[in-house]
Amino acid sequence: MPYRKGPAMCEPASQGGGAPPALPPNCQLETLGVAFFDLSPIPQWTSSEADARVASFFVEFYRLAAEHLEPAGARIVKLMGDAGLATFAKESAEDAIFALCDFASVARRAARDAGLDTYLAVNVHVGPVVAGDFGPPGAERYDVVGKTVNVAARLGRRGITLSPQAFRCLSPEGRERFQKITRPIVYQLRD
Repeated sequence: MPYRKGPAMCEPASQGGGAPPALPPNCQLETLGVAFFDLSPIPQWTSSEADARVASFFVEFYRLAAEHLEPAGARIVKLMGDAGLATFAKESAEDAIFALCDFASVARRAARDAGLDTYLAVNVHVGPVVAGDFGPPGAERYDVVGKTVNVAARLGRRGITLSPQAFRCLSPEGRERFQKITRPIVYQLRD
């Protein structure tokens, strides 16, 4: 529930009637796959390693992300240090999901080659998002917002985790590579 700023900061803001808010310019509602990927346990080695070594690894990490995800139809929306957000069309979900699996494996090998003990956690969900250009005037960048993005962000902490909606985008053969985990229901890549 939105809240007002000012003297009565904790009072709910008026919802009012009328038309729903319009989408921002250059934005549209789309059904997309949304993937979060995150290196863990990053704080342990970023605080103890030389900054140049960590930065050098991130350059390689970003290169590997582009090399594996873009040919599979995924769009890297943003890279944030040890993490990233990518989207893909629902129709290319299987290719994108298995490209993410390959990327996770290659990123782990690259980290080990750099002397860093880490793994890549990947969360994938498919659903409606508002996609388009966001940001201050003159610095707008493509981004996605909405509940689908939040669901993807919270799915798992280790391995490759798919929501049921992402899992249903896979072929029967693709589904065999994942195991069902309950509470909440998610699907993780089998070892």
